Amino acid sequence: MNRVVLVGGGFSIEEGIEKGLWDKISKEKVWSCNYAFMTMPFLPEKEIWVDIQFYRHNTEELQALHEKGVKLHTKKHPTYAGVQEYLQLHESTREHQHYYGQEALEKNMLYYGQMGLSGMFALSLAIALKTPEIYLLGYDFGTPSLKDVNTHYYQKDLKHVFSTGMMHPDVYRDPNNEIKSFLNDFKVYLRETDIKIWNVSPNSNIPFFEKINYDQFFERIKDGK
Repeated sequence: MNRVVLVGGGFSIEEGIEKGLWDKISKEKVWSCNYAFMTMPFLPEKEIWVDIQFYRHNTEELQALHEKGVKLHTKKHPTYAGVQEYLQLHESTREHQHYYGQEALEKNMLYYGQMGLSGMFALSLAIALKTPEIYLLGYDFGTPSLKDVNTHYYQKDLKHVFSTGMMHPDVYRDPNNEIKSFLNDFKVYLRETDIKIWNVSPNSNIPFFEKINYDQFFERIKDGK
């Protein structure tokens, strides 16, 4: 299977869940970002995060994932000195000029943008592993307006979530309701002309990838081919 499904936290995943998302991707190569794994009825292949506080708040849950065979990927940090044997640690950068694309693992440097997004870290890793097809789920980059606080699909179901962006659309938009310029960090991925990146969210604020809806997504992965 020459594709990977990256599960972020955007509210658009709610539509997919209503249409049977988990069952339909259960045989796919699925990577979860941050808290997504807590909502899935199966184990992801990889769990990915970058925020140190996320690790500190979920240490036991992450170790349990490791014991069940899930590979854990995060950025290198002194916090992990005593537990690095069960983590896949990567040097990382927020600087777009140090985006190395498919050579990132050779350069030992994964890009995750100025906002330090786990979704970008995961996408950079998928590209570094030269995955031909990448499907982005929940890559919304906020909501349609500052009045819409439905930023994450699990915000009503999961307790004690540590997230600076959850229910805070102002993280992604300025006081004039304009998307913040950090969005342009995603432009670096346009360099990957031989890797197809699909954004399964027609209303996503990220304009740089071809967008498809969930029905189209399910048709593309049908029969696990």
